[in-house]
Amino acid sequence: MMDLPQVSPLAVLVILAVVCACGCISQETVVSDKEKARVLEYADPIADNVLLGFGEGNYTMYREFVTSRLGLYVSRDNPVVTERGEYITVTYRADFEREDGVSLRFVFRKGDESHQLSGLWFDSPMLRS
Repeated sequence: MMDLPQVSPLAVLVILAVVCACGCISQETVVSDKEKARVLEYADPIADNVLLGFGEGNYTMYREFVTSRLGLYVSRDNPVVTERGEYITVTYRADFEREDGVSLRFVFRKGDESHQLSGLWFDSPMLRS
């Protein structure tokens, strides 16, 4: 039988604490109502521009992919604004002609006064099929 090395219980606790702490650092948290209002001042117009652009024929590559599955953009609901590390994420549920409740994530870098869009995700069952 092979002898396994002894591991100190203290070493196990330290490693467990570090792993737990790392997991807590990277979690998204919902921002305060005040911060949400500030973010939505720039995020809402950008989201509307992107979503309406699909219907107007701009963003051709994306438009063809999204509209062929979902139809044209109809509306969006009240967003949830979260932060994680150096990013602010605004998540909307949007309705399209062929599917309601499509998840849209717009990501911005904190402190970027130009409010350049850093990431954009669409998620729905129809897009994954």
